[in-house]
Amino acid sequence: MTSYVSLITSLNDVPLPVELPPLVLVAFTRPDLLKKVLAAVRQQSLMPSKIIGFIDGARKAADEPLIEQCISLLEELSTLVPVHIVKRNHNLGCDQNVILGLTEVLSSHDSLIYLEDDIVPNPHFYDRMCRLLEAYRHHQQICSISAYASLPAELSPRTDTDFIVSNRVFSWGFATWADRWKELNLANQSEQYNPFGEFYKIPATSQTKRTMINQFWLEKNRQTDWVITFTLAALYHQKTHLVPTTSFTTNIGFGHPEAKTYKGKELAWVNARYDANFCPKRLPVSLELPEELRHTLNNTSLTQHLLKQGELWLNPSAFLYLARQSKNLSNVLALLKLFVIRLPLMLKRWRRGLPV
Repeated sequence: MTSYVSLITSLNDVPLPVELPPLVLVAFTRPDLLKKVLAAVRQQSLMPSKIIGFIDGARKAADEPLIEQCISLLEELSTLVPVHIVKRNHNLGCDQNVILGLTEVLSSHDSLIYLEDDIVPNPHFYDRMCRLLEAYRHHQQICSISAYASLPAELSPRTDTDFIVSNRVFSWGFATWADRWKELNLANQSEQYNPFGEFYKIPATSQTKRTMINQFWLEKNRQTDWVITFTLAALYHQKTHLVPTTSFTTNIGFGHPEAKTYKGKELAWVNARYDANFCPKRLPVSLELPEELRHTLNNTSLTQHLLKQGELWLNPSAFLYLARQSKNLSNVLALLKLFVIRLPLMLKRWRRGLPV
């Protein structure tokens, strides 16, 4: 989708919004990490206008002292920046706490900037995100802006811009607007909301093929991930996102005993693109997806991608749908091979009463 609003190509030419957006912080039982995040907030070149902290309710008694430590840390920051703390009365879980929190904030603010309790921003984070929100306020196809860089291997190195247009959302420091968020209406959707209906109906590109696999495992393991839900909803509404080529946030949460998702040690790719001094300014000259990310995978490429996922299986509905989409017999046979060789996995789960 092409925008008819003129594009600014230097972020340094973009003024700050008349009203600065709130910085939303989500925390739970990791005060040791939150302390480092708040220390980085104190070092921002532009201080946030207000911080709104959402603290989920305890799952067990041992959570309470950790939650209280998080609240105390946020209260200490109120000597520098106005802080509003929302402590949940009961445990909502990460996904609902975030979705409801963002919905609450965007019911009274036209935009927000978001951090989690393990995402440390560099000193330019808040200033740059404020200016990015202003730069793309009227470009309705841009749904969110990220401070974290995760680029597909297929994408050619970019040396002429600090941002690219993307079909994936990265929540490790991001910003969005109320009108886009309200259009997606995530607060009124089911926790495993997939507007495409099934994982195999998600349009597959070199980028979204990863989202397909993520959604497969969420469905089969009865899990939720608000970022995947956000990604799918935006894709369904034909919206895109702006992501940097260099990260100006860093994730410090890997291997933490209270980690929900990333329980193991930090992998090499996680913060490989982080630069503590990065102050992005070069904006893309077009809001079209890069050529490498634009085109739908052909049937053969998609089937090969599915075959490479060692534990993934196709149930009969998935096999029949993908077979009908196939343009040649060889691809149908490849899908049949995938169906047959992974059939024992599916049957084992079926016997155990698990989703197939």
